[in-house]
Amino acid sequence: MAHEPPSLSNLISSYPILSSLTEYVSTLDLFHLALTNRSNHASILGSPVIFNRLKRSCLCDGRGLARRQNFTGPHRIHYWKLKLKQEPRIDFDEPIEVRLFNLKCDETGALPCVRCGINICEECRDYPRWPNRSIYSFGRPHLNEPCQSYNVMCLCPPCDEKQEKEIEGKFLNERCDCNVYSRWICLKCAREFDREAGRYYNEHTEFEGGWAEDDSDEPITKLLHDHQHDRAFWCKCGATVPDEIDPRCMWCKRRHRPEVEWWNEATELKRAGTSGNPFYDLGYPNWVTNDDGKYPTPYPKLGYDRPGEDSPATL
Repeated sequence: MAHEPPSLSNLISSYPILSSLTEYVSTLDLFHLALTNRSNHASILGSPVIFNRLKRSCLCDGRGLARRQNFTGPHRIHYWKLKLKQEPRIDFDEPIEVRLFNLKCDETGALPCVRCGINICEECRDYPRWPNRSIYSFGRPHLNEPCQSYNVMCLCPPCDEKQEKEIEGKFLNERCDCNVYSRWICLKCAREFDREAGRYYNEHTEFEGGWAEDDSDEPITKLLHDHQHDRAFWCKCGATVPDEIDPRCMWCKRRHRPEVEWWNEATELKRAGTSGNPFYDLGYPNWVTNDDGKYPTPYPKLGYDRPGEDSPATL
């Protein structure tokens, strides 16, 4: 009597077969496979530990590069400027780079997103391909040329101590060393960080606030410089924050250097050869524009090699 061949669900129920399968699909494909029936759901999503292990072997799904190539999401062309008789603006000029050099997702050369753990490649991770001088001119989440406050939070002593215990042992450096150009994060998680920071600033900070009602010269909570004003910071729990508490990064939740050292930190980042910042990293190409200062001539190669690409040094 002939035996019936095993079904796909029977094969997936075997962990060695399932782990081999993950090397040929993206995390999104694996998730959709788990939703096809109860058996597949139990095999793939039944254990968070197993699913997290499986997705480490998955391919990059290419969605990040596709968004840039199709000018969607944060990479969309702002056609509203046409109504003002201006040229459509393309953020960071990255679509030019995409059209010339980044035509294929490096699906096998993927690393896990720092927040969700889904594998993404160099072409799909979220970061500005060309620096915006006003927002991330130094690469650091809290430093910029206009001295505007971004991506920092201040916690009361009990919450600050609790936060320190939650991140203990997760990083090599005790202080924040996040860099917008080198962090490995997917588009969805990057937007979640932005929304988290926006909620905190809307609900727990205030321009020209934080002073006692009796017009005394003493602030009632921590103040940080924000462009030409002071911004008052309260803890997420609503408590006031002592001035001696160091601000924390909204991305990694580690402490920044004391705010009195931020100017020195920015100065250090502007030194020639500083890694991770396209303005000052010697590994990045010089941007050569035409006589009108509009477009690069020629468009520069990036400071690193891609699979199947000639080395910039040989061009």
